[in-house]
Amino acid sequence: MSCNLRKRCSKRRGMAVILILGMLAMTLALSYATLRGQATTAQLTSNLGRGDDARLAAESGMQIALRRMTESNWAGTETTFTGSATSTSAYSVSYVTGDERLTTSDPQYGEYPYRVTITSTGTATDPTRPNIQSIYKIEAVVQLARRTLNPAPSGWSNLQAPAVYQWANQPAFAQVPMRIEGPATFNGAIRLCAEAPTDSTHQERYLEDLNLMRLLGQGDQRPFSGPLAVVVARQSEETMSALTSDLGLVVSESGITATSAPVTCPTCVASYRLYPGGKLYMPPVLQSRYGGTLMNLTIGPDPRTNPLGVLRSTGELTICNNVNITGTIIAESSSSDLKICGQQVTIAAPNLPAVEGSSQAWQLPAFIVRDDLRILESSVGIIGQAVVFDDFEVEASSQNTQFLLNGQLLTASFAVRGRTEWSLPSNIWTARYNAFVAQQYSLLPGSVKFFPVWMQSTSNLMVQPNLKIQRGNSGVKFHWPDWGQPLFQKDSADTGLRWNVVRWTENL
Repeated sequence: MSCNLRKRCSKRRGMAVILILGMLAMTLALSYATLRGQATTAQLTSNLGRGDDARLAAESGMQIALRRMTESNWAGTETTFTGSATSTSAYSVSYVTGDERLTTSDPQYGEYPYRVTITSTGTATDPTRPNIQSIYKIEAVVQLARRTLNPAPSGWSNLQAPAVYQWANQPAFAQVPMRIEGPATFNGAIRLCAEAPTDSTHQERYLEDLNLMRLLGQGDQRPFSGPLAVVVARQSEETMSALTSDLGLVVSESGITATSAPVTCPTCVASYRLYPGGKLYMPPVLQSRYGGTLMNLTIGPDPRTNPLGVLRSTGELTICNNVNITGTIIAESSSSDLKICGQQVTIAAPNLPAVEGSSQAWQLPAFIVRDDLRILESSVGIIGQAVVFDDFEVEASSQNTQFLLNGQLLTASFAVRGRTEWSLPSNIWTARYNAFVAQQYSLLPGSVKFFPVWMQSTSNLMVQPNLKIQRGNSGVKFHWPDWGQPLFQKDSADTGLRWNVVRWTENL
């Protein structure tokens, strides 16, 4: 074989080796890629499985959390619990009061304390590599279905109608110009116009003319609109005549035999809850926060810290100028007064959130006073119920003093004292009365027909009262809570509390 032929054969064999090696390399590369792809697929499948396990664990935790909230032994808000869904998956659940999406500008902000944010976190662990976990979170916001209020004391429903209810057998002083508008019940003897006019003739004519003005369509300025319920045996003959004959009131026998308070005054409301298992709220003590004299203050409920607006008073408290309070003031001390002596003072009880399925509006009291509530010279508006376990008194002051209680007064003792302008000497009253009668008999044009109008024109004794207590026609009912129990309770037809889901968010 020639040299050239041997060289050509050698080159061919070298190329074949290169081709074979290249094919082997490609085969190895494809095999590696295939193996790697299979490993990746296996890993993805494993990860996906753990993710599903974590989601299912989170769902299990949430379902258990929702069920527990409807049971009587629910641990409540601000608590957590954990559990296992499978041997490699578990859940952790937390309850937190409120809904952080609600801000102060949100019209639903008042619902904040009745909402609970539930967070369920599910985890799934790789059994071969415990440090590898999948996590899945579910957040649900639920709102309490307010089904019923805690029980009121026996007989409480019978106290809804009166504008004033006086339970103790103590004299009740009512001095014109004043007005109680709506039904009223007095257990003690009524002392009507005990300060002025003192002469029985002047008093009789004054009261008769107030009623005559009403009958002739000139407004009702009588001290009572009636009907009145009284213990008749405790009223003098003169009082019964003044009420029925002079003022034209409907007066009936109250039938009251007990002279004790119809409810029990709370000794100390250091805390309260809105519902079983709910957050514990600590009402502030006014004296600790603002001192014994309130002035230039606006105080109201805080959905986060004090949703009912409950305020405690543990000693002497004086409310002065420019004070606006929305909520319930509980004066706990048994030996100190709560006094109001300022201008532009407003105390209002807010309506409670509605009970599900009812349009009835409910309020807690605006005042619960263990000792005395005294109104001095001031301009005061109270919207709601005031419950006073000793003396309610509008002290003697100018007839320009303005006091309006639009709601209800329950009290042991009642007194509206005279206006200083009315403290005229008896001879002045006699002179004014004689002059009034004389001008009536003169039959001159423009003569004054009514003694109250005459005294207003000649002595500036106002006919229209600035001191008023009225039941109003808002339809609001007042609730007397048991502060030792949560305000809202499960309905008797339910096994536990009910909740409505407001929002559900997954894979946080």
